[in-house]
Amino acid sequence: MEQSEERRVGAGRDCALLMLLAFVVRLVYVLALPNVLDTADAIHYVESARQLALGNYFGFDPKIPVFYPALTAVAGLFILNWEAAGCFVSFVAGILLVVPVYGLSRDMHGRGPARMSGVVVALWPWLADYANRVGPDMLAATLWFTSVWLLARGLRRGGLYVPAAAVGFFLLHLTRPEGTFLLLAAPAAAAVLLERGERRRGMMRLLVYAGVSAVLLAGYAAYMRQVAGHASVNYRATKIVTDFEFLLMAKTAVKTLSEVLPVMLGPVLLLFLGAGFFSWTGDDVQRRDMRLEFFVLFYAFCQWFLSLFVLSPEPRYQMSVLIALSMWSALGIVVVSRRARELRHGRLLRYAPAAALVGLMALGSAAVLAAEGMHRRPTKPLEYKTAGLWMREHLEPGLIFSRKPQVGYYAGMKSTGPALGESLDQSIERAKEAGAKYVVVDERYTAQMAPSMAPLLNPNLAPDDLRFLKAFEPYPQSRVVVYEVVQRGQ
Repeated sequence: MEQSEERRVGAGRDCALLMLLAFVVRLVYVLALPNVLDTADAIHYVESARQLALGNYFGFDPKIPVFYPALTAVAGLFILNWEAAGCFVSFVAGILLVVPVYGLSRDMHGRGPARMSGVVVALWPWLADYANRVGPDMLAATLWFTSVWLLARGLRRGGLYVPAAAVGFFLLHLTRPEGTFLLLAAPAAAAVLLERGERRRGMMRLLVYAGVSAVLLAGYAAYMRQVAGHASVNYRATKIVTDFEFLLMAKTAVKTLSEVLPVMLGPVLLLFLGAGFFSWTGDDVQRRDMRLEFFVLFYAFCQWFLSLFVLSPEPRYQMSVLIALSMWSALGIVVVSRRARELRHGRLLRYAPAAALVGLMALGSAAVLAAEGMHRRPTKPLEYKTAGLWMREHLEPGLIFSRKPQVGYYAGMKSTGPALGESLDQSIERAKEAGAKYVVVDERYTAQMAPSMAPLLNPNLAPDDLRFLKAFEPYPQSRVVVYEVVQRGQ
């Protein structure tokens, strides 16, 4: 009993320190980096939060999962800027992520690897950056690990872990469309986790999980009937399946495995990932819980597979997969460090793996933070905000013709865009037919996605249908040019 209490106290102390470290790192990012809505979806999340804050609980876009906007709406009661409110939700979720990752890693590998997993999550520049963005990605990762951890404990220990796991997966379902399928994957996951002697008791616990899940999903379906006009458990999944292309899915799978996962893990985590997977354990390391490891890997595989239906290899769709793999990297670092003690100069060498990890992540953060001061183009399209705010202040409202809607958001104007593959003349004609008052072209995305509009980056090459108004280039290779559409007869 005393040993169990000591274990809880030690875990609590570890989590508190790791959360403090995560808070400090994320606070540095918030203070050092200006923010901007970097995706079109971010605008939809903010608009949904606004509708919910106004009490319009049935009038938001049903394609947008509701939990992240709901939390943003709550944060908006205290934070007047909606963009800041959305970032605050991600910020808090990024700090809380440490807890389930630590807990799951400790159940699998012991306290040492769990501490190292917490350090990885706290220091990883990529995660610190996403904790300062508008979007559900950080919240989804936190719910993912919380739900998987609770379900593993619930299937083995019972008690409140079981309904808590159902609630966790339901909230994940309300955050990202793949959450629905992860919730439904519990029976298969239980088959992976439970030994033969545990399965009868595990089935009874699964029935409790299924009952709670069924009630929650039924209530949500009834709610969506009011929002979308018909009952639906996963409205967005229907659109994803409709747009599905097998060949593009295959290309996405190859790209995620061959490029995204190795690049995002980086040399240190990738190196020790192998050491963690294929290491043996000794007296100084907790005996590995292989069934729990396969349980986590099962959910990581499900997440990877389900993300392929989005048909995009963007790393944010693989966030939970990458964090899950990093837990084996953390194990590898600890095992190699402890084995190094047996070597000559072992007292010094034992610190080398952890030092390499911390040093590389510190270097990555320094590079990200220094880019702003060195006037390098940042990863976020801050030029959209610059152009949009100028348009809001200096131009009359009107429809904007642009490939990316963020300029319109900051300008307080609606926007529409060109179709891919159109010629410049066709795009301008489309803009006129839509009643667009302005045309905005940017170097970061439009010039690559709709290359026919790239010549508009040079006002001297613009046709007579467009009147040049203003050009912005706050950073190298971030040019944005604003034109007014000249209607016939003007």
